[in-house]
Amino acid sequence: MNTIKNFILGILMGIANLVPGVSAGTIAIISGKYDDILTSASEFLSLKFSKKILLLLVPLFLGLIIAIFSFSSLIILLLDNYELYLMNIFVGLILGGLFLIFKEIDIKNTANLISFILSLVIFSLIFFFMNGSAENNVNFINLFFGGIIGASAMVLPGISGSSMLLIMGVYEPILQGVSDLDFSILLPVAAGIVFGIIFIVKLLSYLLKNYYQIIMSILLALTLSGGLKILPLTDNYFSYLFIILGIIFGILLENFFKINKRA
Repeated sequence: MNTIKNFILGILMGIANLVPGVSAGTIAIISGKYDDILTSASEFLSLKFSKKILLLLVPLFLGLIIAIFSFSSLIILLLDNYELYLMNIFVGLILGGLFLIFKEIDIKNTANLISFILSLVIFSLIFFFMNGSAENNVNFINLFFGGIIGASAMVLPGISGSSMLLIMGVYEPILQGVSDLDFSILLPVAAGIVFGIIFIVKLLSYLLKNYYQIIMSILLALTLSGGLKILPLTDNYFSYLFIILGIIFGILLENFFKINKRA
């Protein structure tokens, strides 16, 4: 059963990687498996293999890859025709998942509270100024860095790799490259993903092991500000009902992936 859940989680993380404003790391946080995934990935990169690690990472990775290649064309279609409703659903999903992150933190602790407030201000300012997008810059360097950003989005809640790729001007070329299996696009992106995972995963694993409460406070601020960043402002008030649907789905997702929490 856990293998099936890990496979489904991989599919959801893969879909999240395709949508601007949504982070696969956020989906991992909502599922309650974020810490387990990060620790297992770090040990795997250190060539420490075990049945437990493989039963988590293999179905997760398979689901993620299948989702990315299967849903890229669908995401292009949905964003072209129903972007407002789709983004509101994901805003609700992110907000619904904040309850899980909040449970991990002793917010009355002074260090945690200061970390949360400062991070919220800093990330809100960063996201506020991320409004433009560059012209198409399809070259090896940009695609390689796009892969690094994509890897970061897999492990950093609130950081949307797709949003960053939009700013770099390589989002649509990469999405189209995935849909068309264009290896001139996929290979440099894959190289960047491998490089990014090796660096980011090890760093985050160390930080979570030594500064868990403070890092989770920062991630809470990052996830909250990232969710508010993609909230569409519109006169179509009916579309805001989809935020409620997203919140409900986020809570259901948390319950579906319920695991033993950190003491």
